[in-house]
Amino acid sequence: MGGFLQGATLLALGGLLSRLLGLYRLLLPTLLGPEGVGLYHMAYPIYAATLAISTGGLPVAISKMVADAAARGAHREARRLLTVAMLLLSGLGLVGAVTLYALAPWLAQHVTRDARAALSIASVAPAVLLVAGMSAMRGFYQGYQLMWPTALSQVVEQVVRVGSLIALVILLRPGGIAAQAAGAASGASFGALAGFFVLLLVRGATRLPRGGGTPPAVRPLLKTLLMLAVPITVAGLGVPLMQIVDLVLVPARLAALGLGEHARTGLYGELSGYGMPLVALPGIISGAIAVALVPTVAAYASARNHAGAAAAVREALRATVLWMLPASAGLYLLATPLTQALFQSTSAGGIVRALAPGVVLFALAQVSAAALQGFGETWLPLRNLGYAAVAKIGLTWIFVGLAGVSGAGLATVGAYLVWAVCNVFALRRVGRVFALGDQLLRPLGATLLMAVTLVMLPAGGSRLRSVLAVLIGLLAYFVGLLFVGGLKGAELEEIPMLGPRLRRGLEWLGLIRR
Repeated sequence: MGGFLQGATLLALGGLLSRLLGLYRLLLPTLLGPEGVGLYHMAYPIYAATLAISTGGLPVAISKMVADAAARGAHREARRLLTVAMLLLSGLGLVGAVTLYALAPWLAQHVTRDARAALSIASVAPAVLLVAGMSAMRGFYQGYQLMWPTALSQVVEQVVRVGSLIALVILLRPGGIAAQAAGAASGASFGALAGFFVLLLVRGATRLPRGGGTPPAVRPLLKTLLMLAVPITVAGLGVPLMQIVDLVLVPARLAALGLGEHARTGLYGELSGYGMPLVALPGIISGAIAVALVPTVAAYASARNHAGAAAAVREALRATVLWMLPASAGLYLLATPLTQALFQSTSAGGIVRALAPGVVLFALAQVSAAALQGFGETWLPLRNLGYAAVAKIGLTWIFVGLAGVSGAGLATVGAYLVWAVCNVFALRRVGRVFALGDQLLRPLGATLLMAVTLVMLPAGGSRLRSVLAVLIGLLAYFVGLLFVGGLKGAELEEIPMLGPRLRRGLEWLGLIRR
């Protein structure tokens, strides 16, 4: 289980660095304006949905099957699985990329309701093929619980993406907003190409165990892979599905309220370009936990060690709440000053405040779905996502009519609540995975202390004040965790380099449990 937490920490650090590089989004309002940001982000729900259909659950299925094979010592089977997965994902990625490129004008006209978005949609099409190839290799390494190749490729991918995005937005300025938005969107393709080459280099340099008998034939291996991947793929459509619902319903409902095309696109840009990226930032941690959890649970389940699997799930749920609960509270309380400081927007604060409770709810849905997938219960998260999708459609239609664009955020929170509750309750059948004190009560006590501290801070929307408020909030939460006994020495050990020293120092001071 220590390896699981260490892998999740490494993935989270890689994701955090990648997201910090992704702060180029702060430049987009200046470079493109709200309307250009709207055109840029109109491509991404469609791109994400195409990518989820083309690759979706295959990386998770690969990591699960590789973990199972490695636990049995069948390393030849794991390597053949990588070859099969690469061929399958490359084929699916090619079909997805060509389809997306060909349908770009139709999608812009009939889905986004803004023909100018066609260039942006076409520009992200090559990334579908490249990310598909990366997904196979990432799933293979994750199955061996090697998380650093994924983390490294994510960072390189983002560096190239940011550099090419900024350069193209500047170079294409004479072509107008639509051309600039398309240039920004094409950064995804350049970044994916760089990340793919990094993983190819890693594959040549990494030494993994060999041998393990005769691998199974390709056909049964492919059949097992697809049987696992199909429900995971559809369940992986969770976030893209919510975004597609917003893309289709929000402009339509705003039009019914009497807003024109430019106003609708600008408001959608605030929702998708300002609100969603900000509340998605904490998801780096929960996403890393989910990715690391699947092969860990699968390995325990393959060895019939149900107690070990349940303990890993219990620790994953605890870590999720430990970090996501204060993130939700902090975003809710600091929504307006953060959006004023980051985006110079006075209206996006309401959108972030509406979305903030969804941070912890989506994280719980994501990690609990990963636990169920690790146990082989791949259809349960899919069924529960269906309930959430129905809730999202109905709530979006109602709330946008009542509260404008912020209503879409409230609807998303409601959908995540449905998905999280259904997934978490489904975990009851796999063993004792709940520990109320460690998983909820102690993090809640520390979060309350953080909230009181933030409320007492003087109001202000400058970037310096916002950064200070976030740092003070983190310090207050850390102090709160120490006060309620919410930190464990073993968790601190997983922090690279600093962790062991921090643990020894806090134990010497008597501030954490040994």
